[in-house]
Amino acid sequence: MKVTYQTCCGVDVHKSFLVATIVKTTGGIEPSYQKKRFSTFNNSILEFKQWLLDNDCHNVCMESTGKY
Repeated sequence: MKVTYQTCCGVDVHKSFLVATIVKTTGGIEPSYQKKRFSTFNNSILEFKQWLLDNDCHNVCMESTGKY
């Protein structure tokens, strides 16, 4: 499979929290995964943003099955 993005993040959005997983492919066969949970309050959303920037992640895919 062709790697399109070296680093990207998938986010599952819920009412009171979100779960994010950063996937990094750094030339090895197996990608590395970092998973973290954040609340949906403003300060935690800002922590999520900083976590993405600290991991040089600029591509995010969001999933939500509800109205969130």
